[in-house]
Amino acid sequence: MAFGLKIIGRPGESRSSEKKARALQTLQSQHQDFLDQLKRLNDQELVDFLRLDVLGEVLDKRVGQVGRYERGVFQEAFKVLIEEQFDVTSMEICWRAA
Repeated sequence: MAFGLKIIGRPGESRSSEKKARALQTLQSQHQDFLDQLKRLNDQELVDFLRLDVLGEVLDKRVGQVGRYERGVFQEAFKVLIEEQFDVTSMEICWRAA
């Protein structure tokens, strides 16, 4: 959903095909750079970067509707990642965005 909003825009927004294509190309390039960065990390660096302990804390909250909270966490996390142009020192800022 975060990718779609960045490329197509918010509901009701009218974007030209050229603007959508540029947004898609930019996201693809940033995403590939991010993946390349992850591939260069050793196991410990990857653990430190992902901060799955923080994600676990964030997801450990008890809420009424199963799945809705979790989807919101990931939606906000990836929204932050895109807003930061995939340039984050760790995923903690993404996980804590929810």
